[in-house]
Amino acid sequence: MKLEARSAAALFSPSKLTQARQMLAITRAELARRANVSAAAISQYESGAMRPRAATLAELALVLNVPLAFLIESRQSTPLPSVDTSFFRSLRRTTQRDRERAAAYAGLLAQLVAEIDQRVTLPPFEPVPDLALDPDDEPERAETAARAIRRRWQLDNEPIQHVVRLIERRGVVVARLPLNRDVDAFSWASGPRPLVLLGEEKRNYERSRFDAAHELAHILLHAADPEPAHPRMERQAHSFAGSLLIPAEAITDQWPRGRWDWNQLVRIKQVWGISVAALLIRGRDLNLITAAAYESKMKYVSRMGWRRREPGAQLAPEQPDLINQAIGLLVQHGTTLEQIAEHGNLLSAAALLKLLCLTPRPPLRIDP
Repeated sequence: MKLEARSAAALFSPSKLTQARQMLAITRAELARRANVSAAAISQYESGAMRPRAATLAELALVLNVPLAFLIESRQSTPLPSVDTSFFRSLRRTTQRDRERAAAYAGLLAQLVAEIDQRVTLPPFEPVPDLALDPDDEPERAETAARAIRRRWQLDNEPIQHVVRLIERRGVVVARLPLNRDVDAFSWASGPRPLVLLGEEKRNYERSRFDAAHELAHILLHAADPEPAHPRMERQAHSFAGSLLIPAEAITDQWPRGRWDWNQLVRIKQVWGISVAALLIRGRDLNLITAAAYESKMKYVSRMGWRRREPGAQLAPEQPDLINQAIGLLVQHGTTLEQIAEHGNLLSAAALLKLLCLTPRPPLRIDP
């Protein structure tokens, strides 16, 4: 059903206007110029102090390249991620505009997931409040938390074959988004269902697995008090990720003895799916090598060009599948993505597929 501008103006959502602007990565002043209104008016629209007239709202939708319905209140009250409530790795390497754009895309995913959650039973997410950490806690506490998660999730001391699928099975939604190259990954744990967002541009298998484990740490350990780029939280998340990917007992047993053997480190990397650089950090943190030896070996890694391309098989990054299968299941039962998008006042199905890098497919079936 076509939405009239007058009806849309009555149901206008300030937060959806902000989200649409941030997805386009433009400032309020730039939006004002393109829509031929004052910058003060855009600020008042986004703050909720004033509603745009019907004709103005229609022009804003046209400029922002979103359906008119996108700018009205959703049927469901879905919290939207923001920069302040998300875990971004670095505030120095990324611009505010890049972070806002990434958070706006995450909001789009959160809105889609809220619609899917009403129709498909997704795996439940179970918080672990007893593992929560304060920023003042030492990184060793994160190592202990990772060991506890391995026990709870019955991972034993074996390699994790697919980190992303493991996280999805625990009720966390994972997606690859077209993020700026400097935004490796980030997460959001303040909504009804946590999100882990991985950069579509990052094509490194081991480092992408580490990113996923790092963001899982924020969700499990830091959800109660999110603070972007907090140095101690970041160190805790690194410690958790390393321990989750390769437990201390396993790396200690397999660590090179006697004369240094890079081939042995590459073999460990390929079995456990963790980069050589991350293995060296684990070795230093577990006192398997001295700080001086670590510095020397990292310089060697740099000289060999391994920071860009490490030795060993070059595998494709793990891909998330939970939302793809959920959409495929809905289509199988007669509900199209276009219908979901229209009901949730989202973008078009084609735009959702492109912006969220989705490739829907039917759920797996195993014949008896």
